[in-house]
This record gives sequence, C-alpha cells and structure tokens, in this order.
Amino acid sequence: MAARSLRIMNQLYARRSTTLCVGGACIGHLLHHSAVCRAEAHQRRKRPPKFGSSMPSISSRGISMSGINIDEVNSNREDCPMCKKFGSGPCGGIFKRWLDCTDQHPGKDADGQPLHLSKCFEFARKLSKCLDDNSDYYTKYDEKRKSDESDEDVELKVAWSEFVKETEEQIISRVYQLQEFPLDVTPTIHVRLESRTGAASFKPQRDDGSSIVVAYILDENGNVLAAGSKEDMDMGSQFGCILQFDMPATMKAATCRVIYEEGNDNVTVFSKTMLVPGSTRS
Repeated sequence: MAARSLRIMNQLYARRSTTLCVGGACIGHLLHHSAVCRAEAHQRRKRPPKFGSSMPSISSRGISMSGINIDEVNSNREDCPMCKKFGSGPCGGIFKRWLDCTDQHPGKDADGQPLHLSKCFEFARKLSKCLDDNSDYYTKYDEKRKSDESDEDVELKVAWSEFVKETEEQIISRVYQLQEFPLDVTPTIHVRLESRTGAASFKPQRDDGSSIVVAYILDENGNVLAAGSKEDMDMGSQFGCILQFDMPATMKAATCRVIYEEGNDNVTVFSKTMLVPGSTRS
C-alpha cells in the first residue's frame, strides 16, 4: 500500500473522521449504504431537469399522460453513483465486502463513534490500496459516465423536440388555442448571463385545481431548450415545477409554453416570452 494513503487512513481513523478518503476518492462512512444510495438518488431526482423522461402522448383527443416513459436509460441516474462506480471493475469485490461489513456493524461503540470504523478497518485498508493501484481505471470510468450521460441528454432532447414540433403544428393549425398566461399561473423566468443559464418556475396547479401537464421553453428561432412533464419538473410544494436551460451566446428571447389539464378535449397552450437582458429582438 502506498505510504501516503496508509498515513491518511491512519489519521482519519485516529480522528474518528466521518469521511474515509481512499484512492483519491472520499467515501462517506456508511451506517447503512442502501439508505445513503436512496438519499443520493432522491437528490438527483430533485434536480430541475432540462429534458424530462416522462412524455405525454398526443392524440385526436388532446394531450394525456397515459403515454410514454421516454427512457429507461435515465434509471441509471437514480442508482447510487458511488456504488455503481466502485462496485464494478478491479476493486468491485473488496468494495462490496466493505459495504457488507458496514451493514453488519450498524450503530456506535461505547465512545459514540460508528462501530464499523474499527470493525471494517481491514476491508477499508485493502480497498484503499486497490483504488490507488487502479486509479487510471476509475478515472476512465468517470470520463465514460460523462459521455454516456451526454448521449442520454441528446436522446431526450430529440424525443422532446418531436413532441414540441407536433404541439406547435397544432397551434399553427388552430387545433390548440394559444393564449397569454392567466394571472394565477404566470411563470417566473430567471437568467444568469455570466453562465448563460436560466430557469423557469411554473405553478403545479391552477386556482381551479387543474394540474400542469407539460411545459417547454423555446428560443426566438423555435429551438427547444428544455421540456418536461409535471412528474419531471415537480420540485415539491416549496418550489413548484422548474425547468432549467442553457442559453446560446446569440440567444435573444426565451418563450415558455405550458399546458394544464382541461375537463374536455380542448387544449389551451399558455405562452410567455421574455427578452434576454442586453439583447434586442430584430
């Protein structure tokens, strides 16, 4: 084992640290790793999406959520990333034994410290050495994961772009009615010029109780910047429904369009356009 890693581990255990750093990665002491994975997955799901994974279906009777879950691929994002990363490859076996050990030794010792700090030390030591010896493998894993997630985003954008195209065609043909937002559900749009990013916040329900079905954001040329269903966008009662989006350098305006449930086959699309600060529309 590299002397540096052993020295770091000894210092961490001597101090009863709550975070174990091995192989260049910091791994939290898992009192129950499945609970940690669930919590981490929950946090991932609660990040505002650019493109959601649940798409409504369009038919002659309007829009409904009886339709499509675009991608099973997004389910990977709900797994525990740490477990997926270190549970595979050359260190997968020792990593799983370390996790099993933490499960078998819950609770705290007489000094009030996590029991597995002492009970699972040997597994952690071996894991540290393995990760140090195979650091190149796990660095490449991170690079591949980023590439895979980028591919998933492209697939979602393509699918949503087709949905938006159909919706816009229905607006042009006057099958769907386009209106300004009523006061009870007017969205809020925020942009950050320094990072060229933005976010739009929508109310999950109208005053009459009808729920949001879908929302999407366009630039001034009709390019789709973000889209999602209520299931995708819902950040809870405190925040409502949120979409985030990137702004191209030449972007001049953002248009939000939202559809709420209606008690008949009619579809009303509410729309709001905001100029990007510092730009003018030609």
